[in-house]
Amino acid sequence: NNAAAAVSNDGNDVPPPSSTTTPPAPTVLTKSNYITRRMSIQLLTTILLTRINYNVMIKYISSRSNLVLIMLLLRDTSPHISLDAFHVFKIFVANPSKPPEVVKILVDNKVKLCKYLSGLHKEREASDEQFRDEKALVISTIEGLEMDA
Repeated sequence: NNAAAAVSNDGNDVPPPSSTTTPPAPTVLTKSNYITRRMSIQLLTTILLTRINYNVMIKYISSRSNLVLIMLLLRDTSPHISLDAFHVFKIFVANPSKPPEVVKILVDNKVKLCKYLSGLHKEREASDEQFRDEKALVISTIEGLEMDA
């Protein structure tokens, strides 16, 4: 089921979330105007973090192309979009069962990612302890990653 396709013509008939809900298409996240990109990344975050969508989340964070997309959104010029992308990115990093292709991307980009994340929303760290702690955990997790031989 595609959440967008499930909306009736009057726009008022949105179905409840289900385990078959699919995240927004990648092109919506990268090639749309600001409002569409922002709402799409927020919808993606909501879908992935809703318990009933656990299987959808696991499938999403097991995809190399989804990781690449989120890494691109981390660099978005909008601070709101890059922050929302961080919240999705940390799910990839926190996954204890990362597929080898996801680990490879994280390991291959370890130095650049850690450097970039260190400066990401630096101004927010003083006032947002949770963000500061999550960012530090993501960085330390990435630093500790290695490819299995």
